[in-house]
Amino acid sequence: MLETYFSAAKMLGHLRSGPSGPYLDGFAAALEQQGYGPDTAVRFLRAAAHIGHVMAEQGAGLTDIDLAAFGEHLRTCRCPRAKGGRRNHHTIYGARLFRRHLVELGLCRSAAVTAAPAEPQLLVADFKTWLRKHRGASDATVSGSTPATPRA
Repeated sequence: MLETYFSAAKMLGHLRSGPSGPYLDGFAAALEQQGYGPDTAVRFLRAAAHIGHVMAEQGAGLTDIDLAAFGEHLRTCRCPRAKGGRRNHHTIYGARLFRRHLVELGLCRSAAVTAAPAEPQLLVADFKTWLRKHRGASDATVSGSTPATPRA
């Protein structure tokens, strides 16, 4: 199923050689079944392979995927094949979907057992960055520091 999204033998070898490899074909099929477009599926499949490599580096298996640790890794990621695995919504959401796929297969514990609550400060900082980047909001708008104007 990976051949639907990747044609280069080198990339297919990289994806299949990692800890996530045995589960990526099934994950690709699930993404297609759920209606994800090819570009989005490619991003999510890369994120799934990436999280497998990161967990292996940290001495954890796929049964112990820690999305918070993966998010921390992405802050300073310099992995050579991660295709700029920066912390963005595609990478995080793709890793979350892959984890959910593994839970459905019975390989991972339920998210309710292992999920750590999101840090509000981190969420607020990420949202402010998003507002600036995608909506062109000024610093004054984002910080909310403009004085309120009295209504007549």
